[in-house]
Amino acid sequence: MLKKYLRFIVSILIAAVFLWLAVRDVSFYDLRLTMGKLTYFWLLPYLFVSLLSHYLRAERWKQLIERDGIRTSRMTLFTGVMLGYMVNYAVPRLGEVSRSVFVGNKEQISRSKLMGTVVLERLLDLVVMLVLVVFVAAYLLSDYRQIIPLLGNDTAQWVQSLMSLNTALIIAILALASLASLYLIYRLMLLLRRWFPSLQKTYRLLADISAKFTQGLVSIKDVKNWPLFILLTVAIWFCYILMTYIPFTAFDLHTEYGLGMREALVITVVSALGVALPSPGGIGTYHWFVSRSMLLFFAVPEAEGVAYAIVTHLVMMIIILAATPMLLAANRAGWFQKLKSGRDGDP
Repeated sequence: MLKKYLRFIVSILIAAVFLWLAVRDVSFYDLRLTMGKLTYFWLLPYLFVSLLSHYLRAERWKQLIERDGIRTSRMTLFTGVMLGYMVNYAVPRLGEVSRSVFVGNKEQISRSKLMGTVVLERLLDLVVMLVLVVFVAAYLLSDYRQIIPLLGNDTAQWVQSLMSLNTALIIAILALASLASLYLIYRLMLLLRRWFPSLQKTYRLLADISAKFTQGLVSIKDVKNWPLFILLTVAIWFCYILMTYIPFTAFDLHTEYGLGMREALVITVVSALGVALPSPGGIGTYHWFVSRSMLLFFAVPEAEGVAYAIVTHLVMMIIILAATPMLLAANRAGWFQKLKSGRDGDP
C-alpha cells in the first residue's frame, strides 16, 4: 500500500515539475491572447478520430485475445481500453491492470492472460515508437542537433545509438540472457517444489498465473490475420498523427507556421516520448514535450505551443472522462452482452 502511495506522489511531482517547465517562460497575458484566437470547428473531426483510434486499439487487442474458441465483444474490449485510459489519469500504468480485470470479469477470460496481451501490446507500441523516433531523427529533422535541447544530451545520444549495429547486437544478447534467466528461475521453482512439498499449493497457483501470463505475452504467434493486425497498427498511429494535425487549425498554425502532416508526425513522436513518462495521463510531460518541440523545430512561439498542448490534452481528457462512464453504464445494463462459448477460466 505504501508503495502505491509513493508511486502516486512521485507521478504527481513529475507532472508538476514538467507543467512548471512548460509554462514558466509564458506570460498569462500572451497565453490569454492566444486562447482568444481559438476556433471550434475542428472539435467534431477530432472527437471522431480520437474515438476511432481507441476502437482500433480494441480491435487489435481482439486479434491477440481470440484463439482456441475464445470469442469477445468488441464493445466490451472498447470499454476496457477507455477504462484503462481513464484510470491512468489517476495512477499511471494502473490502467493496464484495470482494463485486464474489467474485460476478464466480463468475458470470463483469464485476467493473467489478458495482462500478458496488454504487456505485449505496449511492447509493440514501443517498437513502433522507436522506429518512428529513428525515422524522425534521421530523415525529417534537418539538423539532428536540434533534438539535444529537447531531450538532453544523454537521451539524444541514446536515440542516435539506436541506429548503430552494435546496439542491435547488445539488445539481442540481453534478450537471450533474459530468456535464459527466466528458464533458470523456472528450473529453480521445480527444484523448490521437490524439496519443499508444503509449497505445492503456492507453486501451482504461481505456475498457473505465470503460464497464463506467458500465453498472453506470446499470443502474437497465434494471430490469424497478420495483414489486418499490421493494418490496425498502422491505422492507430495514423490516427494519432491526425489527432496532432487537426488541432493545428484551432490556432491557425497550419497557415501561419506551415505546420502540416510532416510536422504532425514529428510532434506525435515527441509527445509519445512525453506520455511514456510516469505522470498521470501525460499531464505536464505532454505539455512540455509538445511546446518545446514546436518551439525548437518549427519556431512556434511558446505561448502558442503551450496553448496548443493545454487545449489538445484537455479535450482528450474530457472525451475519455465523458465517454468511459457512458460505456461502463451500457455494459452494466447488458447492452453489449453476447452469448459465447469456449472461454478460458480465470486462475
